[in-house]
Amino acid sequence: MKSRWVMLAAFTILCASGCSKSVPLTTGTNAYKVKDGVWVSYGWSKSRLSYILYFVPSTTFAFSEDAVAARVKYTKEADTFEGSFDGYADKSKAPYKIDAKAGLVTLDGKSYRTSNGAVFLVNVGPPTKVVQLIVPLIATGPKNPEEMADFMETEVKRVTNDNPKIKAFPQEPPPEKPPAKKK
Repeated sequence: MKSRWVMLAAFTILCASGCSKSVPLTTGTNAYKVKDGVWVSYGWSKSRLSYILYFVPSTTFAFSEDAVAARVKYTKEADTFEGSFDGYADKSKAPYKIDAKAGLVTLDGKSYRTSNGAVFLVNVGPPTKVVQLIVPLIATGPKNPEEMADFMETEVKRVTNDNPKIKAFPQEPPPEKPPAKKK
């Protein structure tokens, strides 16, 4: 009788172990033209939106639309994204790099620390002007990895529509304080 209970318990444990499948974590990138002259490049790591870069390409050097989305370097611990604002993977004049786990974004040789995703407005140089925005990003995407790319694009479009600074980009924002009058 005791062996029947042991076999029943073992069978139950084996059957139940397949029921709790973990959600597959996905990583990817994409880019598209938001409006005339403004592009967006974004990436997600381990099913979390890592960065959104809105940028105006430089008019002083060539621009390739084909490779605006970053390339992903996969690792077990963290994913890194390497891209360029001019769209050229090799010998880029405007590279950028994002370390998703460390929350480190490197644009035009300058590093920015972020937490829970990063949103930047970048007027590509020379000189490059960078504005970092505090925008709440969603935590995770859908459970189905095939739906992740569409979900992230929808999230980027939501961020674009919800933020007036992004909608107005690349216009210069008005100064916070009016200039002091000279006597």
